[in-house]
Amino acid sequence: MTFISSIRYIKPDEHRAFVAERLKALKAQLNADIHARTDGGSLRLATWNIMHFSDGGAYDRSTESLLYIAEIIDHFDLVAIQEVNHDLRKFELLMQRYLGGDWDYILTDASGNRERLAFVYRRAKVRFLREAGEIVLPEGQEIVAPDQQNATRKLQFARTPFAVTFQSGWFRFKLCTVHIYYGKSADSSPEMELRRAEIEKIAKFLADMQKAEKRSAGSDANMILLGDFNIISPEHRTMKALLDAGFVTTEGIRDAATSLSGKHHYDQIVFKLAERRVKLGASGVLDIFDSVYRSEDAQHYATSSAIKKISHGRDGTPRGEDKAINYFRRYYRKHQLSDHNLLWCEIRTDFSDHYLDAVAAGEDPRAM
Repeated sequence: MTFISSIRYIKPDEHRAFVAERLKALKAQLNADIHARTDGGSLRLATWNIMHFSDGGAYDRSTESLLYIAEIIDHFDLVAIQEVNHDLRKFELLMQRYLGGDWDYILTDASGNRERLAFVYRRAKVRFLREAGEIVLPEGQEIVAPDQQNATRKLQFARTPFAVTFQSGWFRFKLCTVHIYYGKSADSSPEMELRRAEIEKIAKFLADMQKAEKRSAGSDANMILLGDFNIISPEHRTMKALLDAGFVTTEGIRDAATSLSGKHHYDQIVFKLAERRVKLGASGVLDIFDSVYRSEDAQHYATSSAIKKISHGRDGTPRGEDKAINYFRRYYRKHQLSDHNLLWCEIRTDFSDHYLDAVAAGEDPRAM
């Protein structure tokens, strides 16, 4: 349950009433899209690139947007967030005032682009097992820079991946989140090759880690890799680089575009599971602008709510209504929520029936 009392600070009165209606609509959408399709005993896992979160300026989230972000997160149990800024004031405000004590989080320090990676998790459903670390490639396994003038230059990741061990129900797993290098999107560009190489390296690193952990007694070695991979499409070599290491995904994730345009499959959740009893349930993409900051709401924001960022330009001069509407649709709503939709998956984590069936049959339950 989110804390929504901050809505009383929203002005003017007509906009406060408008936000209340939109928040109700968002709750209804999340209940229909997520809760109605999943089991309350399952783990609801998500990944979301929240564009320049806590970056200030144009990206300074309002009370309204924090209400919406908190509501979206609260319909899941464990969310990997990319693009958390080095300035944590709004992130900490989100956690403390809007999500509250039912939630906890783990953050990295700031790496490339002064960005952090974060896991936020519901305490009642997810337990942090005190194992966490940023991934640095061993000597000899670094990324070779695709620079024809200096082809032997070796690199680490532009933004360091972050892996944490969690447990939910009977399911113990290592969860790694990434924000892969972007650069130019031309398929023949060195930047695209670097993007592909980063994906290949992190997937292989975790696959090798799983092999090593399988040799350790009592380790289930379940790997989940998720985040913003900047993957072009399910058929593109960036996706092939991810799957070639033996990771798999669900149909609802593999074929789901997460860019607002619906053209790109930037975000992914993939699995390499040693625990045979794990079952993957529903999955998909949440349309973040289906209920809030809708395109049809543009005139309200441009003419009724007197939000200065929309009604005035950078120099303080008033925008005309048409320009204000265009600014809302193209920039403001992305800066307040994100330029990525959220990707999610249900993981069924209660293995008790399997365990009891094995015991009743006189079998070793660990072998099931």
